[in-house]
Amino acid sequence: MKKLLITAMALSCFAFSSYGQDKVEKQIIGKWCNPYTYKSTGELKGFEFKKGGKCSAINIPSLDLKTWKIDKDGYLIIEGFSKEDNGKVEVYKTRERIGLLSPDSLQLVTQEANPRLAFLYLNTKSIKKLVTPEVAPKEK
Repeated sequence: MKKLLITAMALSCFAFSSYGQDKVEKQIIGKWCNPYTYKSTGELKGFEFKKGGKCSAINIPSLDLKTWKIDKDGYLIIEGFSKEDNGKVEVYKTRERIGLLSPDSLQLVTQEANPRLAFLYLNTKSIKKLVTPEVAPKEK
């Protein structure tokens, strides 16, 4: 399993570099949600990346996201504000490497060293086909 993951990551890095930044930016536009949250609670929580570099959080009231971009090194940068429970507002900024980007999956790597830390998001067009929630999804 570990060898398969390493191979997939190596291939995704190669694919990312051959895509070009413009294609990656076009492919990332859309809604991306955490499959583990959806599976356990039935809630869609994540990010929406819009054309023109605009960004918003999906069902995460503590985040007031404003912008996103992909830098020349292939890192996704998200900026906005984080609201604490006590009402304090702080600047929110992340810079995470795109480990995998496909029509269905977005993997962001936040730590390369051991232990490797990555977050997986699924496109909301696909998440309901790929993940079965343990509870009934909340309808809006």
